[in-house]
Amino acid sequence: MSNVKHHFKILNITEDNYITWNNNLTEYLACEGLDKILEGDNAGMQTADSQELAMKKSKVNQIIKHHLDDGLQTEYSNAKDPKILWDKLKARFGHQRKVMLPSLMDQWNKLRFQDYKSVVAYNSAMHQIIAQLEFCGVAITEEQKLEKTFSTFHASQVLLQQQYRMRGFTEYSDLVAALLVAEQNNEFLIKNHQTRPTGTITYPEINATTFNRGRGGHNRHKGRGGKLILMVEAEITVETTFVVEVVDEDM
Repeated sequence: MSNVKHHFKILNITEDNYITWNNNLTEYLACEGLDKILEGDNAGMQTADSQELAMKKSKVNQIIKHHLDDGLQTEYSNAKDPKILWDKLKARFGHQRKVMLPSLMDQWNKLRFQDYKSVVAYNSAMHQIIAQLEFCGVAITEEQKLEKTFSTFHASQVLLQQQYRMRGFTEYSDLVAALLVAEQNNEFLIKNHQTRPTGTITYPEINATTFNRGRGGHNRHKGRGGKLILMVEAEITVETTFVVEVVDEDM
């Protein structure tokens, strides 16, 4: 089976990745329309389809074995029925649910939004913990996800937390989307400031626009060659002004 492509990471003999392996295998079989085979019996197929059923069982058996550590492949090389093989692996490694649950609950309790540098990093960490908790039989609701995020904002962002609460999110994914947009806007403003800090921009002079010497009551004085120059000072910011030079040629 060495020439068969691995569709996900193999199950280690050390048992440390059984939960991930279990989820990956069941999802892959579901995509291939083969997940019912693990339910045993005829998996809902008619007797007339016995040959097709046998082929599907053989394929599932091959997929499971190919995604086992070399040592595990040797141990279970004689297993011909995928349901029996699946049950044996489950009996051998399934105890991890009980072993890992206390640790996972501790990780969930300690998960804090303020501890992560980005929304993506926090979201990824949350879903990794939730996936493992679900495998252990613990379901996390949308309300719990929202409350976990709101309640772990940094203490200096209490007002911001309240603003997000008032928006009435019912789906955690909607809150994440809003946080990502806010983070992106904030990152843009920071980069913009770092590129050209406040007060460093130089405003160019605006050159002449002609106007009739007889118009307006502005303060004017004649320049050389009969040019009339008007100096206008306009305030742009508290500290920054620019000069407009207006030139009028004598008619």
